[in-house]
Amino acid sequence: MFFSLKKKIMCKVLEKRNIQKPFDYGYAENFSLDGETDPLVNNSYYFSAHSESMSVYARLGRRVNIEETWFAIYRDGRLYSLKQESFPVGESPVLVGKKDGIWTLAFRGILNDSDAVEFSASFIPAQKPIDFTGDMPAVRKATGIANEKWNKAFFRQLRTVEGQCHYEQEGVLEGTVTLNGETIEFSLPCVRDHSFGKRDWNYMNNHLWLMAVSSACQFNYSMVSYPSLSVMELGNCRDASGQHFWLQADLDLSQAGKGTVPAGVSFNVKMDDGRTVSVSARVLAGVTYHFQDGQYVLHENIAEFTIDGKVCRGIFEIGFNCSSDRWFNQRELSEIER
Repeated sequence: MFFSLKKKIMCKVLEKRNIQKPFDYGYAENFSLDGETDPLVNNSYYFSAHSESMSVYARLGRRVNIEETWFAIYRDGRLYSLKQESFPVGESPVLVGKKDGIWTLAFRGILNDSDAVEFSASFIPAQKPIDFTGDMPAVRKATGIANEKWNKAFFRQLRTVEGQCHYEQEGVLEGTVTLNGETIEFSLPCVRDHSFGKRDWNYMNNHLWLMAVSSACQFNYSMVSYPSLSVMELGNCRDASGQHFWLQADLDLSQAGKGTVPAGVSFNVKMDDGRTVSVSARVLAGVTYHFQDGQYVLHENIAEFTIDGKVCRGIFEIGFNCSSDRWFNQRELSEIER
């Protein structure tokens, strides 16, 4: 009963805040680190594009002292990835820009040990951006907050994670890639992700992000655990009936608390239109990344999904703090209300 009351109160608080402070898309699109001095402030651009024959993902995480950099191509069952994980400011081989209102992505360099790649693409929007603070149903964040013990210290700590802006947009990534002398033109369903604000990787306990995209559908399940918030889950699903948000998921959370990459997961989500959608994912290949001197380890995997019977590809991302006693704050998962 107390949990239900806390969730109801927090829903009203969050809904009111979203009305008073709506997402400023123009500001977000033009955010930069100009004048910034704090190395924990992040301005991260991520693209994840997939078809049944080819997948590409890239990330440029700009900070005042470093550029976190990912680039990988999965084609014909083989994974090609950039081995170096970070570069000095201004030296990343992943280039993200904007020309005539269109985001561009480029890379030139060596993947694996000796695979030469030249890559150039543009992101063509197909859906409205989704802001993870204002567009997601308030009940999802309210549920996570209601699971915690409320006191002044809790709400003070909760502000630590409220300064991060995160939004995603579905579209198509179009361009060409030359891989070991072979030039390939592509047009891939894609999700563009932009996040900015303070991101201290060592403040995260563990997380799981599942994202699938195709012309027929797009799905997102996001779960994160912080010292201030043991479990927060949210996400969306776009199909022939339009864009929807899910209200509840029955994914076995213990699979995201073992410090390893599961071979796959299967679960159901209850949608905001009353439907129940089945989801399964199977890992195909992946790369492991290390942040802040190994304080946080993240596994970025290409995966095959089945979303409500539709087969597509996407990302199976999972990460863990180096201190295993941090995972889910050692909470008994069966007691977490979801």
